Amino acid sequence: MRIKQLYIRNFKSLVDFKLENLPSFAAVVGPNASGKSNIFEALEFTNYVCRFPYEATSFFGGLKNIYSYQAPLRSNLSFHYQFDDNLKIKFELLPTPQRKIASFDDAYGIGHDPVLDLEEEKFSFLDIRDKLKRANFLEILKKKQLPYNNEFEIFIDNFSRLFVGKNFLNRSSQLQSRLHTDASNLSQILAQIFEDNEKKDEFVEWLRILIPEFNDIEIRKSNLDGSSEFFLYEKTSDRPFSKHLISDGTNNILALMAVVFQTDSPQFLCIEEPENGLHPQAIELLVDFLREKSEEKGHHILLNTHSRTLVRCLEPQEIILVNKVNGATIAKQLTKGDAVNIKTDEAWLTNAFGGGVL
Repeated sequence: MRIKQLYIRNFKSLVDFKLENLPSFAAVVGPNASGKSNIFEALEFTNYVCRFPYEATSFFGGLKNIYSYQAPLRSNLSFHYQFDDNLKIKFELLPTPQRKIASFDDAYGIGHDPVLDLEEEKFSFLDIRDKLKRANFLEILKKKQLPYNNEFEIFIDNFSRLFVGKNFLNRSSQLQSRLHTDASNLSQILAQIFEDNEKKDEFVEWLRILIPEFNDIEIRKSNLDGSSEFFLYEKTSDRPFSKHLISDGTNNILALMAVVFQTDSPQFLCIEEPENGLHPQAIELLVDFLREKSEEKGHHILLNTHSRTLVRCLEPQEIILVNKVNGATIAKQLTKGDAVNIKTDEAWLTNAFGGGVL
């Protein structure tokens, strides 16, 4: 899955923000408060608008909490994504309900312009919830032999944002079959993953690589309410450790792996600061794991980071540098041609790449 173009206007610090030809595995790199999380939140917000068009803004605290302070007076919030094969998702929001524009719904402030657009075929955001209408739309594309590679389903149905421990980012409509943004339902998702013995074996194998003292993991289900809890075993002890006794780094590793393993279908994953609590060598192995799974499963995996260790593991074409200029987030996408004769992290911190630094 690839995003050919992403264009966001007036969402928080994304006043006039553009990205093109995103690789399937990439990291947004920049200093604190440069707008890295705003990029992920804009993607998450788009996912919510497509699934819950009338409720989406309330899940994010109302329009006043997402409308940019830097936006020109009475400007619209607009979102435009172009995927492979010219598939487009686009919509706009009004800054105030009083503004009257014929092509918008004054009651809710959401544009009538189609969310999904593929050549002459258009699909209204109001129809996205209806699986029958969605299936009919895809059947029309098939009959007309229009190119389509399931990008829509991947972005809408298999989107996850992960920022372990940040419970204020949880939304009330999160699916129970997906790892929550703060990983608060990790035990449940691990139990779901381990129903497949082959998945469990691979999961355990990676854990033994990433956590030197790890030996095994066990899921126990309650006879009272059916809830699940996980327990870790170390090489030097027969007594298990519950989730309350493991380190933050170990919990982070479990969550990062769980979000990748939670489904075999291609996913769109936004993972924030995956390096938290991890040893530098574990970070290197984790980057290899995420890159490998992106290629193997067709996932689109975006990270954001200000970790020197993580940046050192990246190729130039996997890096999106961000800075904030006059309150607006700007991005610089690197290519293979930006490679230099020093390590990637050194080039970043010495500003040899020309962005993403203090």
